[in-house]
This record gives sequence, structure tokens and C-alpha cells, in this order.
Amino acid sequence: MISRKAIDRIVLAVESTALITTCACAGTSSLPGQDILDLINEKRIAHGCNTVSGDDQLRAAAERHAVDIRDHPQHFGSPGTNPPLSDIHRGTDGTDGGARIAAAGYSPLLEWGEIIYWAPGAPGNTPQATVEWWMNSPDHRSQIETCSYKQAGVGVLYPNGIQWIAVVDFGRSSP
Repeated sequence: MISRKAIDRIVLAVESTALITTCACAGTSSLPGQDILDLINEKRIAHGCNTVSGDDQLRAAAERHAVDIRDHPQHFGSPGTNPPLSDIHRGTDGTDGGARIAAAGYSPLLEWGEIIYWAPGAPGNTPQATVEWWMNSPDHRSQIETCSYKQAGVGVLYPNGIQWIAVVDFGRSSP
């Protein structure tokens, strides 16, 4: 017999083929976001780190930046532009990830990191492709494998049902 939770996840997965749907998971607001967090935690465990727990303040900061990237292609370029037209980690308002995390109420902010991935479409618009790309990039991989991070928040946007913007903000607010 299939549990109600499994049925709900299947329904949300089917719905997410057209757009990103909500998820009652801390630190994410979508099933792809939760999948990214799960894959990141698999990589952290393989590296000898503890998992990061989902945090909604970090998610809010990550989503804020994903929306900024989506809404300002004239500043950053379209998803997949390599290199981006401007520093992808600096918002159009001049903020960096630390400022966005603090503005979202995550405190005390002792340590933070941010990774971003964007793709113009298939095959790069999946959680697996996203995390694989990060793991093949030394700078991004080092953020995933920073064992001192305790929490993470994931923001994922799927503009036009094809493009893909994923932002992960990591943090540590206590020793």
C-alpha cells in the first residue's frame, strides 16, 4: 500500500513538470529544491561532512537572488550565458550573498557560502545536472564540501518551463 505522503510527492512531481510547485520541506519550496538539497547532502556525507539541514531564512535569501537573476537578463544575461554579463553573485542592488542572508533574518551569521547554476534548458535543467556541474567545478565543490556549514536554503526557478536557475545559500549561525 502506498502511503499518503508518497502519493502527495508523486502528485507534486507530476505537477512540477510544468512549473515548480510548493513543498512543505524546510529550506526549500519545491520538489526540485528538495532533490538538490538531498543530492548535496549525499556529496557531503561522501566527503565526510555532516548533512546540512534546510533553513527557510536561507531559502528566502536564495530565492530572492534567483528572482533577481531571472528578472534582470540585461544585467546577468540569459540562463546559461557563460560567462555571465556581471558577477552572478552580486545582486542588481549591489548585495552579496552574506547581505541577502542577513536581510532574510538568519543570525548570527558566522559563516556563509553561495553557489549558483543556470541552464538554458535540457539536459541541464535537472537537480542531478545541477549538482554534477557544481561537483565538477572546484570552487563550487569546495562550498558543498565545507563541513562547517550547518544549514542550507535552496531557491529554484524554472522560467518558461525550460530554463533553470538554482541558488543555494549555506550558513552557520552557531559554533
